[in-house]
Parts: sequence; structure tokens; C-alpha cells
Amino acid sequence: MALKSQEPRLPRAVYWLALLGFLLRLTVRVTSGAAEFWANGYTFFFAMAQNIARGQGIGIAGIRTAFRVPLYPILLACWTGGHKAFWPIAIAQSLIGAGTVVCAGLLALQMYRTAWGAKAAVLAAAMTALYPYYMIHDTAIEETSLFTLLALAAILLLRRARANASAVCGASAGVILGLDVLTRATIAPFALLAPLWLLRQKRMRAGLACGLLLALTVTPWLWRNYRLTGVPTLSTETGIELWTGNNGFLFTHYPEGSSDLSKSDALNALSSKDQQELDRMGDNEERENSWFRHKALEYMRAHPAQTVMDGLRKIAASFWLLPSPRRGRIADLVYAFSYGPVMLLGLWGMWLRRRFWREDSLVYLVFASFIAVTAVFWAHTSHRAFLDVYWMVFAAGALQQHWSRAPIKDACETPRRDIAHPATENRQGHRAEAGTRAQW
Repeated sequence: MALKSQEPRLPRAVYWLALLGFLLRLTVRVTSGAAEFWANGYTFFFAMAQNIARGQGIGIAGIRTAFRVPLYPILLACWTGGHKAFWPIAIAQSLIGAGTVVCAGLLALQMYRTAWGAKAAVLAAAMTALYPYYMIHDTAIEETSLFTLLALAAILLLRRARANASAVCGASAGVILGLDVLTRATIAPFALLAPLWLLRQKRMRAGLACGLLLALTVTPWLWRNYRLTGVPTLSTETGIELWTGNNGFLFTHYPEGSSDLSKSDALNALSSKDQQELDRMGDNEERENSWFRHKALEYMRAHPAQTVMDGLRKIAASFWLLPSPRRGRIADLVYAFSYGPVMLLGLWGMWLRRRFWREDSLVYLVFASFIAVTAVFWAHTSHRAFLDVYWMVFAAGALQQHWSRAPIKDACETPRRDIAHPATENRQGHRAEAGTRAQW
């Protein structure tokens, strides 16, 4: 009787670590207090949530807007009913952080199918649960924790779709990618490339299902914005953010200070003619968005060399060992001594897995997408933080490989198997089972 291969099971310790991560996040937030919570978050998200809860649509102060994608404010409205309810947000976002811990373990288990793969999963989960930046920011009024979890879940499903040629996994990945785009629009380039990645891996049904469900998830928001502004846009904030990163004033405060300070300087430096043009636009979001986009492109065309150099500076700022913006000496040191080792060990892990770059190309693609968006626009530390979990997974694998002294050929899942034709996989599986029986 043929033996049946089984997927490796996630160690129970990962779930305990997820519980620990939940409790730590909730404890940190409760310790800091509700006053600090409401004072230091992105309060416009809650203003949007209140607008939604009152039945006034997605906007602020009763005015509908398309300047931000809607998923996080919608969830805030569901959690709080539009009231300043501290506990529901803290608990819900701590649970989201715990979900990221579990997904980190799952990704490590997917990538390292070895005798010590389960240990790598536990270590990746532990690093994610105890990561100081996540513990503090996962429960703030910002979309980072939700964005991180959705991106990680999408990558897990995309890798599964590649391995199993599953249209269901591809479709599920498309939905999750769509929700991630509706959480933070900067992931859109990666979301568009993900179905093409599946097609490139000869997973036609999975790739088509992924692309179709991605489109179906995002289209209602595009249609709504088309009816509101006349343009099917994800966000009417794109133009001003492009201009914020490309006007000659960005580095007056950024990266040490907030980009908002640099934007304020740039706005104050506008000519009286430009100010009058903006005043005439009134509340027309799309006209203002287009005006700023035109100004940014005009600057980039006039200063091509400076634009390239500034792009490199923006990338360096987002990956630097000190946070952007700076938070004070103690907070900066805590960040440096937690993020620094994670980044360096993660790079080491990527290097050790360089032979398996095809299997890991999806993770490289999400890094490349972020780097490209940052070079064109700009980014603070909070925008890059969603990538740190992948470095933790690579770091966990590298450390476990080093501790087990396993040769590199045994450190990763077998290449080719998950890109072979399904019929070929079955034949190979039968031969492998026969070999296993012979050994036993």
C-alpha cells in the first residue's frame, strides 16, 4: 500500500507564541494609555470611521472623499460604531498582530521543508511576536498591522497556488491582494504583478483566477471614485504625494523629521499664481490631484539627475538603521538594536537561499515593488515595516541551518518539484514512495 505524503504541520508552539504576541501588544497599548492612543495615531482614519458609522459614506465631516482607500476606516467603524472606544480597537489589532505571528511560522514552514523546518517556523514566529516595532505599532490607529497581515497571507496563498496549481488558492490570493490594495494603495504594483508571476510559473488557471478576483475586489471602489471624481482612481492623494517627494523641499526635514513638515515648506514656497490656481479648484479633489502630479512630473523632467539621487536617498532612508522620523534617543536605539539584526540576518538568509531564488522570487518581488514606489514617491519607516517579517523568516532559516550544521542542499525545499506538471509530480511521487518503502 502506497504511503501518502503529508504537509508538515505547524508546531503547537507557534500558536502559543501568537497568544504571547497578542498579550504583549495589548499590554503595551494598555500601559501607554487611551490618551496617548488617541493623540498620536492617524486620527483622520477615525474621522473617516465616524463618517461611515453615521451613514454619511466614506469621507470626513460629512463630505465624501476618495483621498484614501477605505478598508481600514470601514473596520474601525465596525469595531467602534463611530465611538471613541479604545478597547475594541486595541483587542482587534492585537489579534491581527497575532495572526501575523502565525503566518510568519507558516511561511517559514513552507520555505524550509527540512528536519529542522519546524524549528525555523517557531523561531520566525518568536521573532515576529517579540519584535518591538510591531508590538508598539500593531495597535496604533494606523493600517500597518492589517496591511502586513494581508500581504503575508497573500504571499502564502500565491506560493501554495504555485505549488499545487490550485485555482482556489489563486482566487483566494486575488481577494486578499484586493483587500490589501484597499488597505494601502502602494501595494498596487505588486498586486498587478502577482497574477503574472503565477502565469510565468505556468499556473494558468491559478493566475487567471487570481487576476479576476483581484479585479472584482477592487473594481467597486474604482467605480465609486469614478462616479465621485470622474476618474477611476484608487486615491486622489497620489498627485500630492508624488509632488511631496519631488519638489526640491523634501529633504529640508525628511528623513529625520516628518515629510509633512517638508510638504508645508514646499506649499509655503509656491508662487502667488500657483496659490491662486489651487484656490480656484476649491474642493475638486481630482483637479487638485492632477495639478500636483503635473507639478511633480515637471520638476522631475527639469531635474533628472537630482531625481535619481533623491530616489536613492529615499530608499536608503526607508531601510536605514534609524527610524524615520526620529523618535528620541532611547526609542531610536531600541529600533536600531532590534531592526538592525533582523535586517542583517535576513540578508544573510537570503544569500544562503540564493540557489532557490525562483521559489523566493515572490518575496523579492514585493521588496522590489516597495523600493520602486519609494524611489518615485517617498517612505517613512512605518511604510517599510511590513517587509520586516520576511527578513525574520529568512533569518530564522539561516540561524537554524547554522545551528543544525545542515548542508545547503538540505536547507530548503527541493527545487523543481513545485513547478513541475501535476501529472509529472504524481509520477515522481509514486517513484519517491517506492524508494521510501525500499529503504524501510
